[in-house]
Amino acid sequence: MKLLTRYVIREHAGPLVFALSALTSLLMLQYVARQLANLAGKGLPWSAIGKFFVLSLPFTIAMTLPMAVLVATLYAFGRMAAEHEITAFKASGVRVRSLMAPVLVCALLLSLFMVWFNDQLLPRTNHALRILNNDIAKTKPTLALKEQVMNPITDQFFMRVARVDARTNRMYDVTIYDLRKGPERQTIYADSGVFLLDAKGEDLQLQLMDGHAQEFVRADPRRLQRSFFRTQTVQLRGIIRQFEATAEDNYRGDREQTVCQLHRTYMENAREFTRLRNAYIDQASRAASKGSKTLTVSRDRPPKEVLSTFYCETLLGGFSTMLLPKKAKAQSAQPPVQPPPVQQPPAPAPVPTPVPPAVVEQPGLERSAAAVAADSVARADSAARADSAARADSAARAAAAAAAAAAAVPAATLAGTDTVSVYATAMRAAQQQLLAQREVVDGLAVEIHKKFALSFACLVFVLFGPPIALRFPRGGVGVTIGVSIVVFGLYYICLMGGEALADKGRLPAFIAMWIANVIFSLVGIALLWRVENTTDTSRGGGLRDWLADRRARKQLARALKAPAVPA
Repeated sequence: MKLLTRYVIREHAGPLVFALSALTSLLMLQYVARQLANLAGKGLPWSAIGKFFVLSLPFTIAMTLPMAVLVATLYAFGRMAAEHEITAFKASGVRVRSLMAPVLVCALLLSLFMVWFNDQLLPRTNHALRILNNDIAKTKPTLALKEQVMNPITDQFFMRVARVDARTNRMYDVTIYDLRKGPERQTIYADSGVFLLDAKGEDLQLQLMDGHAQEFVRADPRRLQRSFFRTQTVQLRGIIRQFEATAEDNYRGDREQTVCQLHRTYMENAREFTRLRNAYIDQASRAASKGSKTLTVSRDRPPKEVLSTFYCETLLGGFSTMLLPKKAKAQSAQPPVQPPPVQQPPAPAPVPTPVPPAVVEQPGLERSAAAVAADSVARADSAARADSAARADSAARAAAAAAAAAAAVPAATLAGTDTVSVYATAMRAAQQQLLAQREVVDGLAVEIHKKFALSFACLVFVLFGPPIALRFPRGGVGVTIGVSIVVFGLYYICLMGGEALADKGRLPAFIAMWIANVIFSLVGIALLWRVENTTDTSRGGGLRDWLADRRARKQLARALKAPAVPA
């Protein structure tokens, strides 16, 4: 490795580590602040809390690493330009693109690492984090009743108490709203009561005294049934629950699947989308009247995504073929050695079995019992075969008649039924199914391309960062942070906007997810070409110097265009 290459990479390493740590810490603090309400007061073990923080890191790093690359590139090239190192390099015959070459190679390697990170590690941690969040949400370590407010014991059981004695767990002026029975919702009023836990500490028992219950009747919602009681017990199961880690959960969402899993899911849903699309076109053509305009239908989706097909079937399939041992060829089995044949004596000729003559029924002659039985069996068999053949023939005729009737439905009405409205209803149902399936297919395609687009954002920002840093070399850290926020904000606006358009079917997924990378790459290449064609890379300071330079250039251009005044 050349000295210049080591120097340029070393200039980027420190700012990259610092920016990654700072940005990841800021986003982690924001995420933890949003989740603090779900974590506080749960009595979680320290292992669960530590696991929560560890599993929250990968998806945060997936967002902050491209930002850190942009910050490091802006800072490193801006510092070298401010100290006139870029000018010295150009004076020595080293162009800017030569200085960018090692950074581009490192960015390419980092992008390939992010492809593996977003494909393998991130889905597994997202899956484990979702399971952990569900386990935390189910945890209910204590039951604390607040006075004079509505206490949601469950999502269908609410209780209000006027006063609670913490020493005896006795409640006064109790009102309970029980919605567990649906339409037969119940309201209970009690003068006092006591809440207790069972021996396991999981189920809650409410012992109410001196009150009445009001309940709606299912058969007649206008009727209200009221019953009075001296003592009544209400039991709620599973109110208190300690933290329990789920052993296994086979369900995986879109962001919890690898690229190859998304690829297989996409192919299955694409086939279903094609089937529903053809069914919708068929129903629409039947419901459309003569002379009507052509109906619009969603564009067809490809049976396979090209990018995931190349990655899973070509790239990973080729690597697995090279790494796995070759299969041994099956050896042809040698025929066993046969012993010499043993001479057997000739077998005697078979004796022909005499066939009894057919019994001919003649009038006036009586037949034997065996002959009569044989004749009856033969007749029964022939009758059964004839009956089955007749049934099959009638079934075939009925099926043909039904098919003809189904084909004739668009042309006439059967039993007073409006076939046009029937086909219109079927068309609307097929349209709803088609739209739902289209959202599923587009969502899977978006997730596939997003994994690769975010990974290669590191390479895009290395192309975009140095020209900006060289254009404002004396801006310092303020310009670095400001430009980074603006650029990354615009990039994510393009990315999220493209994702929204792709989810709605307005744009193909590969265009929506890669348009931001293409735009920023083209702008970076154009700015780099302009920087390469300037004679001085440290002529300006910040934005103020750039505006002053623009005004001076315009004044010089006006002065050159003005006619010369004769002396």
